[in-house]
Parts: sequence; C-alpha cells; structure tokens
Amino acid sequence: MPQRAGRLVAWPVVLSLAGAVAVGSAESGAGATVQDAAFDPAAFAVALEPVVDGFELPVHVADAGDASGRLFVVEQPGRIRIVRDGRIESEPFLDITGRVESSGNEQGLLSVAFHPDYEENGSFFVGYTARGGEGAGNNTIARFRVSADDPDRADPESGAILVSVPDPYGNHNGGLVMFGPDGRLYAGFGDGGLAGDPEENAENPHALLGKLLRLDVDRPAADKPYGIPVDNPFASGDGGAPEVWAYGLRNPWRFSFDRESGDLWIADVGQNAVEEVNRQPAASGGGENYGWDLMEGTRCFEDEGCQTAVEEQELVLPVAEYGHDLGNSVTGGYVYRGEAVPDLRGTYLYADFGTGLLWGLGQDDAGEWTPSEPVETGLNISSFGEDGAGELYATDLNGGLYRVTAGS
Repeated sequence: MPQRAGRLVAWPVVLSLAGAVAVGSAESGAGATVQDAAFDPAAFAVALEPVVDGFELPVHVADAGDASGRLFVVEQPGRIRIVRDGRIESEPFLDITGRVESSGNEQGLLSVAFHPDYEENGSFFVGYTARGGEGAGNNTIARFRVSADDPDRADPESGAILVSVPDPYGNHNGGLVMFGPDGRLYAGFGDGGLAGDPEENAENPHALLGKLLRLDVDRPAADKPYGIPVDNPFASGDGGAPEVWAYGLRNPWRFSFDRESGDLWIADVGQNAVEEVNRQPAASGGGENYGWDLMEGTRCFEDEGCQTAVEEQELVLPVAEYGHDLGNSVTGGYVYRGEAVPDLRGTYLYADFGTGLLWGLGQDDAGEWTPSEPVETGLNISSFGEDGAGELYATDLNGGLYRVTAGS
C-alpha cells in the first residue's frame, strides 16, 4: 500500500503544546520535584561500552529488581537470557519459541517486565506476537512465574494470557510491557500495521491498538484476568476502552519512566517523515492524544481534522522530533539517573535503529527541550534498559549488549 506524504504546516502553537515546564523541574506523582542542571547540548558526550556479545536478535534488556545483579536480555525468537558478571548463562531463563511468531519484521518475543514484588511472588510478564493456535499475529501479554527451585529458570508451563489483541498486519506491534512507579503494568500496542493506519485504530479510543494501556495485574476483574485502575481516564468505559491510558500512537516501540520524577517518556516510530519523542508529566491523569494519524510529529498527516485539532489544542505534540534525513525508526530510551556518569544525570537518551545515531535531550536555560547533536554508534540499537542502580544499557540487534558510559 503506498504511503501518503505528510504536509508541513506552520503554527505558532507547537512549542506551547509541547508541555515544557520550568527549567530543571519535573513534577512527581508525590508532589516533589527533581532539580536537574540546565542541559548544555554542546557538552553532551556519551559512549557505549561492550558488555557481552552472542545473543540472537536481542530486542530488550531489563533488571528483575531483586538485587541479584543479573540482567535479562530478550531474544526476538522467543527466549530470555541471563547475563551474570559479564557472561551469558548457557541455559535460557525462559524459552517460549513454540508460542511466538518470529518470522522476522517486528514480531516476536519483544519485552519482559518483572513484578515490583518479584522477590516475593516470582511473577513476571512478557509481550509477544502469538503464533497460530493462540491467534496468529495477536499482540499478547502473558504472566509467567519463576521456578520454585531455581531462580535462574522460569516455569514455561506457568504462562497465563492476560491480553490478546488481534493484529491485522505483521508490523507496528509495539510490544513493550513495563511497570510504572504506581505499580500498574503499562503496555504499548502499535496501530495494527500497514501505512497510514488504514483501520483508524490510533484515533479510536475504544480500540486497543495504537495505544498505551494501563492494567492492574494484582486485582483481576470477574470477567478478565486483570483489573482496571479506577483512575484510568476511561475506567467506566465512557469515551474509550477502560484499559486505555493514552492514544494517538503509531508504534510506541519503547517507553520508560524517569525513576526520580515519575515522568513517562514515549518514543513513537514515524512513517514518511518524522520520528518523535513525547513526554507525559508524572502528574498527568492520562487520556492524552498524541496525534497519529492526524499528525506525524508536528506535521499534519491527514488534512481532514488536523488543523482544527491543533487550533483547539486537542493533541499533545512531541518534545523532540527528527526527520528521515537522520533516521527512520526511533528507539526510545531513559532519563539517566545512575552514578557512573554524573554529567549525564537528568538527560534523556534515545537513538535511531536504522542509522545508529544517539541523542541526549534536556531543558536549556530557557526551559525549552533541546536535543544534542547526534552521536554515531555504528549499531542497530533495538532497545535501552536500566539496571537496579539506574545505569543504562543498550541492545544491538546484531547480537551485543552495551553499557552507557562517559564519552569524550
């Protein structure tokens, strides 16, 4: 299907809608603030240090939050591998290759999220594309448990599906699951695929595709294996599906929470022209519309309804974007809160999968969100991850795991 070109329009409201706050200040869910130094893009420097190589199509890295020092790397064909002391354990933590559709493209086992009480309950969650028999191509969230007698092995028979959403095409699967600081499970689903969201999922708040979902996995409902948080924006079902936290997303491949401020960062993969990064302040009550497919970044993608939506400020515009002269598939990262690279503290890192360019983003002296010049990595960065101490890692789809370190 041919893609439609985006039309560049100019409006004075772009910056005001981007949600900039006072320089260095971000509201947290508890009402506190995190003060960061003003971002100097000229001083941004970062490097990626190899940790270990030898994975098969690594697409995600996570920490279990159990102080074990282990990292868990997700391989797209359907395995989760443990990295301990800089080496890959020989046996996978979980192998569900028989359940996963992994014919390539954007499908497969795509992420893992460990329950905040993992040390006590042993529960973790995965996002994957299901193979035939469970609904071919379905975007799936499932719960698993660690084995009772081996902390390095999950019980593959413990799998229980929470969500299974039919996906009409083989791309734009999203696939990230992650717990927020509120203890809720967030999940990103793409718009269903093909060009231009032909089924109009992203702008339909009643559809689960093209959304960020927010679920209560500890209090299942009578008719569902999960609960709906009472403070979800459409919890009653009026105006949207109860699971929906935010909408208007094309393919939110990777998002993250700032561990100090609680702010939510959503990187949304673009189509013809623009890759974008969105920020949702921790004080948000959800329900934001990030614009797709009326808009691609700060450009009108569909003429009908776009200008009116912008003028009435119905859409939340990105805090950062870049054109396809620099890349074509944004990989969202994290705000750095570790100790190893003090100069990076408070800086949001993100990259482009296709070109390997990496940026830092922060607020300058005027409070404007300002990106650095891109840093060349030479990698196909498929994901970022954070360990228990706030140090950041990146996976290269070609097989490597890297640690974020100071650059020169």
